[in-house]
Amino acid sequence: MALGLALASVTARPAHAQGRGAQGPPVDQSVPNDLRSLLTPRRSELRLVVMRYAADRAMLAGNYAGAEPRRGPRGAPADSAAIDVPVSRARIARLRRFDLSWQAALARLDTASLSSAGRSDLDSLRRLVAASGTRLDDEAATLATIAPLVPFAQPLVDLIEARIRIRDVDGERAGGTLTAVDRQIAAARARPAVTSRDQALLAATATETLRQNLASWFTFYDGYDPLFTWWAELPYKHVDESLKGYAAFLREQAASAPQTAAVAPNGAAGRIDAAPAPPFAEVPNLREIVALPQDEMTDVVQRFVGSGGTGRAFGGRGNTPGAAARDTTYYRGWLAALRTLDFDRLSRNAQVDYLYIRSVAERQLARAGTTLPANPPRKTDDSGIPGAARGREGLVRDLQDELIPYTPEQLIALAEKEFAWCEAEMRKASREMGYGDDWKKALEKTKTMHPPPGGQPAMIRDLIFQAIDYLRVHDLVTVPQVDAESQHMIMMTPERQLVNPFFTGGTLMSVSYPTNTMEYDARLQSMRGNNRPWSHATAFHEMIPGHNLVFYYGPRYAGYRANLGASGPFYGEGWAVYWETVLYDKGFDGTPEERVGALFWRMHRCARIIFSLRFHMGDWSPQQAVDFLVDRVGHERENARAEVLRSFQGDYPPLYQAAYLLGALQLRGLRREIVDSRQMTEKAFHDELLRQGSMPIALLRLALTRDRLTRDMPIDWKFYGELPTH
Repeated sequence: MALGLALASVTARPAHAQGRGAQGPPVDQSVPNDLRSLLTPRRSELRLVVMRYAADRAMLAGNYAGAEPRRGPRGAPADSAAIDVPVSRARIARLRRFDLSWQAALARLDTASLSSAGRSDLDSLRRLVAASGTRLDDEAATLATIAPLVPFAQPLVDLIEARIRIRDVDGERAGGTLTAVDRQIAAARARPAVTSRDQALLAATATETLRQNLASWFTFYDGYDPLFTWWAELPYKHVDESLKGYAAFLREQAASAPQTAAVAPNGAAGRIDAAPAPPFAEVPNLREIVALPQDEMTDVVQRFVGSGGTGRAFGGRGNTPGAAARDTTYYRGWLAALRTLDFDRLSRNAQVDYLYIRSVAERQLARAGTTLPANPPRKTDDSGIPGAARGREGLVRDLQDELIPYTPEQLIALAEKEFAWCEAEMRKASREMGYGDDWKKALEKTKTMHPPPGGQPAMIRDLIFQAIDYLRVHDLVTVPQVDAESQHMIMMTPERQLVNPFFTGGTLMSVSYPTNTMEYDARLQSMRGNNRPWSHATAFHEMIPGHNLVFYYGPRYAGYRANLGASGPFYGEGWAVYWETVLYDKGFDGTPEERVGALFWRMHRCARIIFSLRFHMGDWSPQQAVDFLVDRVGHERENARAEVLRSFQGDYPPLYQAAYLLGALQLRGLRREIVDSRQMTEKAFHDELLRQGSMPIALLRLALTRDRLTRDMPIDWKFYGELPTH
């Protein structure tokens, strides 16, 4: 692959992909007679290496003042951060170290074993890394040039970067820093040191950048930390106005300044050396990436999927995308076309692609001429919670799309069995806490174990890095250095907390905690629901090794294999809950209070299966679901209502809530087959799951197992064993 194309595809692999429905562009009904000509020829072995460098460098750039990462849905993706005018010396130093590490790693690659395309990409990447170093020299020179005009910059940069790194804030000290900066701005304005038009314009842009960054800094703490607001609110307002006025003043100065270009100080004055090496290697094992097998069926799968024939719904929402636009001739044609391929000569990933196409085509043919009942009845109440029921037949179809060979009734029985296990474990922990078998009293105790107002960010930060350290010590999964040092956080708005009472994650942690604008009862329930024991089991769910790690790896392995249709929550949420179960088994939850917190969430996952499936089959009303969460699981009532509202109001497909635990149990079943049989180590197993990415987990099983695959083999997989039919 050419270097430019590789860089352009850094974000080409979304974490959740949806097929276009029948209302999209016209669907191509043509079927190739012979698929052999569509097999993808061998590509550059460096394509994933090139993407990794670009994505990691962009991520690191977002860790400093000047340009924070842009945010997408659930915080993803955030692997881009453009710098117009630099303001941070630390950023330049860190990126210089990163480039030096990559230069050394690329120099160690054996070019003799590479294809001509691989050698070409390697040469291009080496030139790109060298050019990046030259740009850092230019940025350092620019910083030195504007320094006389922004003598107040460094104290603001220190505040901004401390917030990005989620360091503790001292409101009184921050207020003092802002007050001192305000005086510095006034002094700089009184004695302007403008030497050229370019210098003044660059300094004005830097001042505006600092003002924007400082606004994010202030918003993060304001209202959530009462002492911070008390000390820093007024000083911040003064500095904000002063920065705004000073930037305008500099632009006025530029109008009358000489037209000569700004001249940077000579010699070492503008030089910024590389930062110290990080504690863990920041360059991945490039030889391992270069040696990864290539999927020759990528173009075949894309041709089959086209613009509407993915053959499955996103997490089971409605009819299959594009299914109405495809006819039986199309799917019969594809089954015939598959026969033109020599299955046994395909790579492992390509064989899974083949079986994916075959299973979708057969499923669509089996459904030909059948329709789902319109407007399935839902059980009504006066809760005011909206949402349409899917109906039992719809749920069955959605489960088939996820390759889950169980009925809704069997899955409810599964959830009740898992719930009973949780209650037994709860009683054990309750006894250790001195509450006997009354585990609800133990649960009530954990709700009081929350930090004071302002203390939530530090608690969540510590839990995130506790999990990272644990994963590394026990060698459970590869934790990239770049991702580990790029853990970001924002505070959730009070409006968002009405439907999402608990924090969420992705490329950053969105923390749910009360502000000074919320009513007393709402504040209390928010704090009780976001206590430390409960957060201990979910901070890593949201970040590393959970959603954050999935979002990190997704764009870095775009093109490793064909996109078989994102499995939505079964992979995405299932992966995160899977880690809850693995770390619980390993003793990560070391105190009885932490075990109660972990078990609360596991019971919550069981409850999601029960109440969501019963609602969609018309058996339960939303109010019954709320009562179930309060009475059986131990939720605060407002949090339970928010959970049910979020589940049914239309933002999530019918199987989404059930998929958390079901996906985790699928991965646990796969772990038993692969890791317990010693086909793979834990770390290799987890790393390959991340490389493969989101797809129905039954297909992941085919990709990882060492069992021989055949073109006509069944792919049904009862990951939980046999379940009663009634």
